[in-house]
Amino acid sequence: MSFRRLIAALPLTCALALTGFAHADDVQVNYKYTQKPQVDFSKTSKGPLKVSAFTDKRSGAAANQIGDATAEKSVVDIVNDALVQSLVAGGATLVEDGQNLTLEGEVVEVSVAEKDGNQEVTIRTHVTLRAGSRAAYDTVIFGRATGADVAEATRNALDKLVNSLILDDYFLNEVL
Repeated sequence: MSFRRLIAALPLTCALALTGFAHADDVQVNYKYTQKPQVDFSKTSKGPLKVSAFTDKRSGAAANQIGDATAEKSVVDIVNDALVQSLVAGGATLVEDGQNLTLEGEVVEVSVAEKDGNQEVTIRTHVTLRAGSRAAYDTVIFGRATGADVAEATRNALDKLVNSLILDDYFLNEVL
């Protein structure tokens, strides 16, 4: 009888154990753009800007995966939101229709490594600024930073990722 009880209890025990492990590595990135705007996007003469939903081009990674951790929402939404926040902070008026410019993006890498007792997060995103059907600007933006934990390192990496776009002279030449 005890063997049958063990067999019957095993699936429940495994499910409970896996549930506990799945939540052990959850991270709350909760990114907020807090930097002082360094570019005034309100004076753009090239027309309104739309930021399209980004896509995830990482191979084999779950949408919410940052290293071994699981974020509160998908990585593409976190990256897209960080860029939107930075543009709005600089005075950009973002639109859904009637745009002259469209910013598109693909998250191509998100990695986590340990460095000097801290966590280091690297985020690479391929972005394309379209003016109509023409690719006006196309590059890979990059952010790498450390923090005490994955959430802090991710926020710091997002700050650098955002700056690599909004402070790029070629991007600014096409937008302003």
